[in-house]
Amino acid sequence: MLITIGAFDGFHKGHAELLKVCRQHAINDDWGVVTFYPHPSEFMHRLNHALFTLREREFIREVVGIPNYCVLKFDEALKNLTPEKFWALLRERINIDGLVMGSDFHFGCKRSGSAESLKTLAEFQGLTNVHIVDVVNKASYSSSKVREKILAGDITSANEILGYNWFMINSVIHGNERGRTMNFPTANLQLAQTCITPAYGVYSVALLFNHEWHCGALSIGNNPTFHDVNETRAEVHILDFSGDIYGDEIATFFLGRVRDVHTFANKQELINQIELDINECRNIYKEVFSRRDSVKFFERAEKVYYSQTKLIPEIITLT
Repeated sequence: MLITIGAFDGFHKGHAELLKVCRQHAINDDWGVVTFYPHPSEFMHRLNHALFTLREREFIREVVGIPNYCVLKFDEALKNLTPEKFWALLRERINIDGLVMGSDFHFGCKRSGSAESLKTLAEFQGLTNVHIVDVVNKASYSSSKVREKILAGDITSANEILGYNWFMINSVIHGNERGRTMNFPTANLQLAQTCITPAYGVYSVALLFNHEWHCGALSIGNNPTFHDVNETRAEVHILDFSGDIYGDEIATFFLGRVRDVHTFANKQELINQIELDINECRNIYKEVFSRRDSVKFFERAEKVYYSQTKLIPEIITLT
C-alpha cells in the first residue's frame, strides 16, 4: 500500500495535492493515510482543541475518498521513537510499498526525521514508489489557519481553506425549551468538549437528519438576554420542520455567519431579530445550494453518512 503520513486534522486544500499524488501513483488504488490520535500537538499541550472528533474524521475521510485509514495512538512511547524505529515499527504493521510526503514533513523524536531522510531510508530498503510533494503557500492552507478562522467566526474563510463546509456531528439534547415560548423551537446540540467551537454568534447551517437536508439558524453562545446560562450552548432552529428529534444525531454544516451575539432589552426585541436572522439564513442556504460544486459535495456527504458501517476508526498502538 502507498501511504502518506501526517496529523491530518481534517483534510483541507493544503492536503489535496498529497492525496492527488497518492491516487496517481497507487497500484490498483491501494493507498491510504496514516495519522494519529490524539493530535500530536494536543498530546503535547500545544493545541487546545482539534477541528474534528474521531467520528467526524472517519466521516470526512470517506467523503473525500480515502480508501484506507490507519490511526496510530499517539502516546509518550510513540513520541520518543527515533525516526528509524518509528519507520521500522510502521512497516511491521503495514504492508507499505510506497510513500508520499510533503516537503515540510517531519517525524520521530523531536521531529528529527525529515521527508528527505525518510525518502533515503525507504529507497535504501528497496522502495521506489516514493514522492516528495512541494508544499506551496502553507501559511494560507493549514489546519492552524482553519482553526484561527473558526475561532474568529469567519466560517466563509474556513470553508475556503478546507475546500468543503466545516461541520459538526452531534446528538440532540434537552435544553430550557425557551425557544418554544417564542414560537421558534430549537434543537440543543451536545458539543464535543475536545473540539473547537466557533465564535459566539448566529450562523446559517445545513442540517442532515432523517435522510433530508434542512436549513437552520444556529446560535452559539450563553443566551445573554436571559442571564441564566453559564456554559456555551449550540441551539439550532430548524426551518419548516416540526418533530421530536431528542436523542437523534444531526450533521451540521456551517454555511455562513449572520451576526454577533447581542443582549436585547426584552423578549420582543429578540423575537424581531430572530425573524430577520431566519430570513438571512434561508437566503444563504439557497445561495449555497444553488452552486453546482456545493450540491455535489452535499450529495456525496449524504451518501456517505447513510452508508457508513464503521463510525469510529480503530486506534492502533504501534509501540
